[in-house]
Amino acid sequence: MMRNEIKGNGLLFFRPVCFLLFLLIMVSSCTTNRYTRLLQDNDRLPKYAQEEMSRYRIQVDDEIKIKVLSLNKDALELFKGTDVYRVYTDGTVDLPYLDSIKIVGMTLQEVKLTLQEHLKAFIVDAEVIVSLSNNYFYMFGEGGNGAIKLYKEKITIYQALAMAGGIKKVGSRKNVYLMRKDENGVTQTKIFDIRPKSIIGSEYYYIQPNDILYIPPSSERFFRMDSFMGILGVVTTSVSLFFLIYGISKD
Repeated sequence: MMRNEIKGNGLLFFRPVCFLLFLLIMVSSCTTNRYTRLLQDNDRLPKYAQEEMSRYRIQVDDEIKIKVLSLNKDALELFKGTDVYRVYTDGTVDLPYLDSIKIVGMTLQEVKLTLQEHLKAFIVDAEVIVSLSNNYFYMFGEGGNGAIKLYKEKITIYQALAMAGGIKKVGSRKNVYLMRKDENGVTQTKIFDIRPKSIIGSEYYYIQPNDILYIPPSSERFFRMDSFMGILGVVTTSVSLFFLIYGISKD
């Protein structure tokens, strides 16, 4: 009689444990997919407007690499090799034998044309190659930490995250912070969701020099895989205990 009671109690215990285990697997899988998958076409996610890529404009304290080309060898002695010039607080840059030239707010192409115009006053065939020396973006939080070199002009948010090592499991995809200076040098902070497909071609799609990306911890941390494995361990222990009791009852 006692043995039958133990078996009956064991079955009553075993059924809810199996149900709980199944429920945990389903909830964890669904939550992980919904909160971590990129390029989703989901009406519940934000829809971002499409915008043309805005080219980077020179800011105060930027460092500009300038190389001057010419067939006039004597003139080139003034500009040997490639030199780096800092943009001063008044928005100007100093070149040899030239007065301060204001370039803040210009694109690199505009800087090139402006410098060529000034140089042609004494180097008729002057050609200028201009590039940005401090061509980095910065990542911190759950997406890596450090300064990362931009190897070309058009780097997408996906490429940037891949270069930084990707978003960790505990990192938020819903609230990604982008800090970027506007044309007046004022830092603007924008928060966006990286999961919707409409991020492609939006204002958040391309990374610019001096951008700062912050990936905060996700508010859905309970459902991350390591927490689930901990819960699974508890359930497994309970199931093992049931079989132990059941085995004793058979003796």
